[in-house]
Amino acid sequence: MSLTCVTVCYFKPKQRRSMQSHTQQQNAELIKAGISNQLPKLTANRFALALAVAAGLAASTVASQAQSATATISGVPAAGGDFDYTLTLKNTGTQSLNSFWYGWTTSGNNLPSDPISAANSLGWVSSIAGNSIQWENSSYSYYGYTYYYGTSLAAGQSATFTFVSASTLSAITQSPSGESVAYAGGIDGSEGVTGDSTAAFSPTIAAVPEPSSMGVVAAGSLLFAVGIEIRRSRKKPQGW
Repeated sequence: MSLTCVTVCYFKPKQRRSMQSHTQQQNAELIKAGISNQLPKLTANRFALALAVAAGLAASTVASQAQSATATISGVPAAGGDFDYTLTLKNTGTQSLNSFWYGWTTSGNNLPSDPISAANSLGWVSSIAGNSIQWENSSYSYYGYTYYYGTSLAAGQSATFTFVSASTLSAITQSPSGESVAYAGGIDGSEGVTGDSTAAFSPTIAAVPEPSSMGVVAAGSLLFAVGIEIRRSRKKPQGW
């Protein structure tokens, strides 16, 4: 008959409390380590969220800063029953403009007759396109950059565009005649595309400036002086 010895370990209450305290300390260190390991992930997530918010704000800003332009037009009679017209184009957007398609929208050309003799103050190429006019700043690309031969129309600035037409001012400004599109780059047939083209706009008839009061007084004084001189000449005796 064999005997089996069993060793029974007995810990005093103080020793048990010491082991429990050690175990709790180890658990606390493990939890702390786990949180520390998660911090890089939390920081990365927050950074990604910040980038996403910034991108959304940037997109919203670009959308709110789309190209836009306004124009006025005036005309004077020319030889042969034609009219000399002057368009003043103003860039009301935030990016420079480099093309202007007058008398055209995505619905097609809209001027009442074919214009001639187009020109402009920016050094852009002037082309008659049926019953519309294309003014475009010639450009070339070099190492990914675009360079222009003429002068870009900067934000807030204005430029003049001229042409000759047989149509009257009232006919050339009666909707849809005159509806146009301007472009940040070259003419690409788009309309109202953010970062590319303006929405369609129509030139309004330029107001004729009223003569100043000093000008009226000067003209009146001149006429008065001429009238006096005529009377004096009539009163001179014969033979003088």
